[in-house]
Amino acid sequence: MNSLRQELLAVKDQPTMRMLLPAGWEVISLEDDGVQSLIDRLRAVLMRANRPDIDAYLTSSLTKWLTELKARGGCYAVLPLDPPVGTALPMSLAVSVVSEVGGRRLDEWVTAKIRTGATEFLDDRNSVLAWSMTTAGQDQMAGTVSDQFQYLIPVPGSERRSAVLLSGTLLVLEGEPEDSPRRRAARALYDSVALALDWVPASIATRSAS
Repeated sequence: MNSLRQELLAVKDQPTMRMLLPAGWEVISLEDDGVQSLIDRLRAVLMRANRPDIDAYLTSSLTKWLTELKARGGCYAVLPLDPPVGTALPMSLAVSVVSEVGGRRLDEWVTAKIRTGATEFLDDRNSVLAWSMTTAGQDQMAGTVSDQFQYLIPVPGSERRSAVLLSGTLLVLEGEPEDSPRRRAARALYDSVALALDWVPASIATRSAS
């Protein structure tokens, strides 16, 4: 992570969030205009690279992913669209606001999740709950695995009935060691983003929007 920058994220009926991002990472709104803009940029890159053969597949996969994110309460996708030379990795981060998970109230789900012993709090205030998993790629993604890092952060004033869910993903080849430098770096990056997320006073948010 070379230069870092802050990004204000506005979510309807929620306090404004402030997120710290590495150089070259961009926030994409999951509203229709944001999704179409991202797809257009991707197509332009593929055309310049003379790869129309993968345009349809990538566009379809990206559209499906973004649509599913929005359906699950997703607000933003955060992607390394223009990283410094030599630092690009197949990574993504989704930002959602949730009040229930799997049909269960958020507080009930969190209690059950903690009891599994598969989670940890990253901070002394027990405000950033983290867990991770690894899944094998299917179909066209066979031969790869996805490391998925999840973080749940309560929304201030909601009495823990609403929370921000950060979902980070790293794609690696099957067989890459679990403690490889890139996998350790991805975890450290996502942990840092989750720990740095904070909430902006209304006066600052208003000035930034004007």
